Amino acid sequence: MNKQKWIALGLSLAGTGSAFVLRNYVYRKAIRRLVMLNRFLSEKTPKEAGLPFEEVWFKSRDGLKLHGWFIPAQDSLAGKATIIMGHGHSGSKVADLHYAAFFRQGGYSVFMLDFRGHGQSEGPKGTSMGYWERYDIAGVVDWLLGRGLTRFGIFGISMGAAIAILAAAENPLIKAVVADSAYAHLPRAISHEIQRSYGLPVWLAQPLGWWAYAMVAKHHGFSFWEGHSAEVVAKIAPRPLLIIHAEEDNVTPVENAQILFQRALHPKELWIQPGIGHVEGYNKFGVRYEQRVLEFLDRVNWQATTAPLPSQPTLDGK
Repeated sequence: MNKQKWIALGLSLAGTGSAFVLRNYVYRKAIRRLVMLNRFLSEKTPKEAGLPFEEVWFKSRDGLKLHGWFIPAQDSLAGKATIIMGHGHSGSKVADLHYAAFFRQGGYSVFMLDFRGHGQSEGPKGTSMGYWERYDIAGVVDWLLGRGLTRFGIFGISMGAAIAILAAAENPLIKAVVADSAYAHLPRAISHEIQRSYGLPVWLAQPLGWWAYAMVAKHHGFSFWEGHSAEVVAKIAPRPLLIIHAEEDNVTPVENAQILFQRALHPKELWIQPGIGHVEGYNKFGVRYEQRVLEFLDRVNWQATTAPLPSQPTLDGK
C-alpha cells in the first residue's frame, strides 16, 4: 500500500473514531442531563400546607413502585372529580402543593404523584420525559378506581403537561386536561435548551436535540418517533382541553402551545399569558389563574362517567 492510501485509511479511521467518541459523548451527556436526575427530596407534606392527605404507594402499569398523595375534597372523599397532578422535569410533587390547595378549595379531590425517576418513586432507568410515564398515570387511575372513584381530570406542569396529553389521549376515563407549558415535540425543547445553554446556532442545536432524544429513546427502549404530545393531542377530543403557556417562555417556547392548539380538536381553549416566563403563570396571575382553571373544570360534564368502570389498557396493551 502506498503512502497516499495509508494516509487516506488513517484519516478514515480517525473520522470513524471521532464520530464514535462524539456519539458516546452525546449519549452520556443526554442520559446524565435529561434522564438520570438528582432527586428533589423533601420532608414537606400536604400537612404543612394545611391539607389533609393519605400517603399512597402504588404500582405503575409496568410494575414500578411509585409514591403519591391523595388529598380529599373539602365536602366529600370524591368531590366533583379527582384531579391527577403531574410535576415538571427534575421536580417532584412537593413543589406543586399550592396548585393542590386551590383545586381542593374549588371542590376537587387531588392525587399528586412523583413520576418514575423523580422524588420518592422508583425508576432505575430514570425518566423518559413522557413515553413510559403514561404507565404512571395509568397506575394512578387504577388506584383511584380501586377506591371507588370514577371521575378524573388531569393537570400538568411543563413535562407533566406533556405527560397529561399523552396519558389522556389513550385513556378515555380522563375527562378533562389542563396542560400548562407543555412541549409539543420533546426534541424541539431539547434543541432549544442546547441553543440557550451553549450558545449554539440553530442549525447545529436542532440536529443535536433530535440526536439527544434518539439517545433517550434508545436508553428506554422505545421508538424515536414515539412520545410526542403533538402527534396524539387530537385524540383527546371530544373531551375538553385547556392549554396554558407563557408568551416569553425561554425553556419551552410559546410555539409549542400554538402547535398543540392547532392540532387539537374542539372543545379546546388556549390561554397565552403575556409578559412572563416558563411556568410563571400562577405566581403572576394568582386568583385569575385559579378562576380560569376552575371555571374550565366546572364546565366539564363529570356525570358522564358512571361506576363501575374498568381499567383501560394503554395503546401498547398494558
